Amino acid sequence: MNCWEILELEPTSDKKKVEQAYEAKLKMINVEEEPLAFQKLKEAFDSAIFLSGTLIESNRPVEFSKPSIETDTAVESNTKGWPVEESQEVPSENEKPKQENNVIVFKQELATVYEKMDFFSDVEKWTPLFSNELEWTNAEYDEIAEIIQTFLRLNYRVLSGQIIDYLDTFCDVDSLAKEHKTDNDFRYIWTQIKHVPPFSFDIYQDISKEERIEYFTNRYELFQIVEGAVPNQSSWSDRLHMCRTLTTKDYDVITLQISYLLLNDFRMEQDQTVIEFKGLLSEAIALKRNKTSAFFSAYYAWVKQKGSTNDVLIYDKSELTIPTTTVNLLMGYVYFKLRRYSHVKECWEELSKKNPTLFRPQELAMLQPIDVKHVPQKNQKSMWRYVGAVFLLLIALSKISGIVSRNNERNSYSSLSDIQSSFKEENNLETNNVTADLLELKESENLYEQFIYYFYIDREDEDRASFIEANTVGQAKEMAQSMTVSELPEIMIDSRYDFYASPDNVAGYGPVTALTLLDEEKPFIILQEDKEERISAIFGDGWEVLAKDKFEALWADIQVRPMMSQKFFVVYYLLSDERNENLKDNPEYATENVKKLLEKNRSMPIAKEFEAGTWQISQDEEDKLYTIINDKNDEHRFILSYDEYGRLEHIYGDEWETIDDTKKKAIYDNAEEEKIGVY
Repeated sequence: MNCWEILELEPTSDKKKVEQAYEAKLKMINVEEEPLAFQKLKEAFDSAIFLSGTLIESNRPVEFSKPSIETDTAVESNTKGWPVEESQEVPSENEKPKQENNVIVFKQELATVYEKMDFFSDVEKWTPLFSNELEWTNAEYDEIAEIIQTFLRLNYRVLSGQIIDYLDTFCDVDSLAKEHKTDNDFRYIWTQIKHVPPFSFDIYQDISKEERIEYFTNRYELFQIVEGAVPNQSSWSDRLHMCRTLTTKDYDVITLQISYLLLNDFRMEQDQTVIEFKGLLSEAIALKRNKTSAFFSAYYAWVKQKGSTNDVLIYDKSELTIPTTTVNLLMGYVYFKLRRYSHVKECWEELSKKNPTLFRPQELAMLQPIDVKHVPQKNQKSMWRYVGAVFLLLIALSKISGIVSRNNERNSYSSLSDIQSSFKEENNLETNNVTADLLELKESENLYEQFIYYFYIDREDEDRASFIEANTVGQAKEMAQSMTVSELPEIMIDSRYDFYASPDNVAGYGPVTALTLLDEEKPFIILQEDKEERISAIFGDGWEVLAKDKFEALWADIQVRPMMSQKFFVVYYLLSDERNENLKDNPEYATENVKKLLEKNRSMPIAKEFEAGTWQISQDEEDKLYTIINDKNDEHRFILSYDEYGRLEHIYGDEWETIDDTKKKAIYDNAEEEKIGVY
């Protein structure tokens, strides 16, 4: 329904009639109980008031320049009585005089554009309005700029960012707002206008003209509900129902449904959440495959421990078409599991202010770390000397002056031992603060956290020898017992969230754990463990020397996961024209058997049929992990298996390796129905 139908009023230029119709309708609505109906009526009123202005102007007669009767040396009349300057050419007989008021023409054309209801995202629909821009006077330009501001204020919810940028290009609305050359209300709302959701409007042809404004307005409000981070089930359900009643093929609405679902259960702990999520994601992928659906797919795989954290964190927030709230919520949860404090804070700090009920106490605690202050021992000693010197100087001055009695001296100045005692209490307090914040590392069940505590946090702890005896063996024990701990490089760790661990099982090394500081690309230390989970080797500065290339190769192996190996095969082999270089630079993703296969088939054409392909997770009767690689037509083409280190172990497919038909059928039968993409 358009604004006139909502107001039950014929299009008119009389603003009083519009106001009367609005007031009559308003009496029929309970504003508190029917907020959506009120908002719909208010939007119709605003639009009608705006359109009534264009009708007023369009009813005025079009005026043309009158021919001049008098002539002089500068201006002379032609045979038709049309005044021209000497430098001008005489217009032809068929040429019409120029229209005086360009504002009238602009309003008429704007009303025409609005009535067609196809102006949402197509710039070509707007170009006729500015075809004579060079003919506008300064006064006309200012008036047209005000018209555009009014139009944007009323309709930004149903405009694409491309259209808003286009209008801003002509009238420089952004500069006008910054220079306070617009009214205060517009300056306030301009920030919202500039940051409209990155929606697609291709769906408008599936919606009747009368319902397009209402549909796109409701879709915008759905986005804002999610962005606000506070679930509002009543408002959400009403607006979603209005949208889904008109069409079920809007990709953006479906991804908003997924976002709202995760706003209520981003950990995906409830079975109903998983069921609804998979159903909605399948709907979305059936309509469009893009980075947003791939992001959701990667997050689901990670939550179910079948995907890599890198597959989630690799996405740029600006490339996704969902609310920033959703992206921050999900990425923050991944960082929380990795215990990367600074990244968690970056993602969740604003969200926790909007709606702290989204998070559990331990999650909120990570956003409020204790501020730890370290006092180096050398500085403490110099402080004692300084305090002692000041004290002696004061004593000397008091004796020389003879003004203060000895009793007063005792009352006025503390003894050196008292001052030292006072400073010790302060230092003990600070030490206790450090211990209170980081003591969890010492008492942790994780061996690597205890190691961090004894060798990088509190190197004087009396329990360090016991830790070495109980938890290290071989060369690691010898080094830990004989080394001078103070010679280890200083690692700035003020919180248990300043570093993260990457445990893995690596060929040639066995169980290892890499410890990396936040915002660093490489670990500062790697711990190797024996079968009894004791530290058997320590690689890093100050410990066992491992050649740079071997250290980097070990770190690369630690980062290998089945999903990363699969991605290597599809993206960096099947779809790449640089296979030789990729094989040379990424040996960690394949076993020797697979390396021979890849080398054998490296001359095959680029397999473009996998650019829009999908993959499915499966397993055999022994719960061994497989992934099924499908082409763009969803036909099964490859089955990949992995060894215990996450490397490609077998590639089954035509002209590759063969697999028993019974086993192949079992893998296909056990595959999850959800098909995940895009690479």
